[in-house]
Amino acid sequence: LVKACDARNVENFCDLWITDPPYADAINYHELSEFFLAWYEKRMSEQFPNWYTDSKRALAITGSEDTFRKSMVDCYHNLSQHMPENGAQIVMFTHQNTSVWADLALILWASGLRVTAAWCIATETDSSLKEGNYVQGTVLLVLRKRTSEQTAFLDEIYPLVEIEVKSQLDSMLKLEDKEDPNFGDTDYQLAAYAAALRILTQYKKIEDIDVMYELTKPRRNGDANPIKSIIDEAVKIACDYLIPIGFDAFVWKAITAEERFYLRGLDIESRGEYRSGAYQELARGFGINAYKPMLAGSKANQTRLKTATEFGSRQLGDSGFGNSLIRHALFAVREVARTEQTETGRNWFRNELKENYWNHRKTLIEILKYLGNLGFTNMAHWKEDAKAAHL
Repeated sequence: LVKACDARNVENFCDLWITDPPYADAINYHELSEFFLAWYEKRMSEQFPNWYTDSKRALAITGSEDTFRKSMVDCYHNLSQHMPENGAQIVMFTHQNTSVWADLALILWASGLRVTAAWCIATETDSSLKEGNYVQGTVLLVLRKRTSEQTAFLDEIYPLVEIEVKSQLDSMLKLEDKEDPNFGDTDYQLAAYAAALRILTQYKKIEDIDVMYELTKPRRNGDANPIKSIIDEAVKIACDYLIPIGFDAFVWKAITAEERFYLRGLDIESRGEYRSGAYQELARGFGINAYKPMLAGSKANQTRLKTATEFGSRQLGDSGFGNSLIRHALFAVREVARTEQTETGRNWFRNELKENYWNHRKTLIEILKYLGNLGFTNMAHWKEDAKAAHL
């Protein structure tokens, strides 16, 4: 039996509910549901006289404001009331905005549900026909009824989220195939969101956060949101924890956020990631804003970082990335590629770093080694600069 009805009015009891909810206006499901009626409406009435062929647009839960969030709570609360204690719900959720994930956490929390597991799966394949920053993966969340009466405090939540995020990433990394990767950078970020939700939704109450108030209050850009802050921190933990293949873990901890962004950007680029949204999310994860000067281009599906030669002397000496060890290393590589003399690169380090040269020498070697290895990837535009870095 297939029955089309409003989830807020469901009366059937089920052991398992499977939902693919609206994503804060990211997908207009009500329009998609009407698309084929132009062809099917007349035939459906003839073949299935008891089936409806009119639009259900008026019933669609749309928007992203308080009415949308309240309607979502009504739906999930009603479904949770119509499942047994050992029942489960599966929620398919695909979004890269931390605010939307924060809303989802509040919605599930207010509905009396908790996230017990999450699975990241690929829902899109690479295609030259597709353009734009479409999401290639999604998360399947497994929900159970929350039975805990525990209360937690924010200073307890953050360390728990860190442990959960690292555990989630470790389990994914163990499955990873270096020759044919199973997961992209976006998958790891989605996994971080889901890990944060597992911690947040297991408690009946967190400090003095009023769930219904957070759900219904008007939102303005820049407004503080404790749940969003926790999820932002989860993404930052994931970005810091994922070290580019072949890079020294000790050196990774010592470099700046801008330098990590650049190296991770090269890492995902080496795996064929050229969507501008991937770099935008990466920058958000590292908490940096001024990353666009590092890009050689930002067109959809053509985004990548500048090579050492493409940088030239741009940004050199500026605050932040422009004065970092990686930026000095890139300029030294450019000089070696230009003059074909390794001495020009070493002289640059000695003259610019002066008394700090010997303190940074080991880190510089690690950076140059990583840049040199780019010559063995499919990044043809790095071939000459990678050779200079190796020298």
